[in-house]
Amino acid sequence: MRDTLFLIRAPFEDLGAKWFCHDCAAMEGALLANPQWGRAIDVRRLPFPKPRHEIIALIGEANQSMPVLVIADADKAPIQADRTPEGRAFLAKPKEIARYLAAAHGGAGPHP
Repeated sequence: MRDTLFLIRAPFEDLGAKWFCHDCAAMEGALLANPQWGRAIDVRRLPFPKPRHEIIALIGEANQSMPVLVIADADKAPIQADRTPEGRAFLAKPKEIARYLAAAHGGAGPHP
């Protein structure tokens, strides 16, 4: 298994209008700036509605918000990573995700 980044597929419909997820859009921009990330990890763009079974299967129902990066090797996860009771590590904040990807796969990270 490789690290897997889950993003909401844009645009999506909700409340009678079309939207995009601001945090997912930031991650899409980071992927454009760092094309090697897209080759090094799995990027999955899921529909907006819950439940999001693919994420639930990996890190549980309480953690199905996006963006989320599920880290394949929990031993290599940064200290700020959240963990499931089974020990799977994940990051759910765009800056933390981008910093991890830059450290793990090279490229540009977010400016402080």
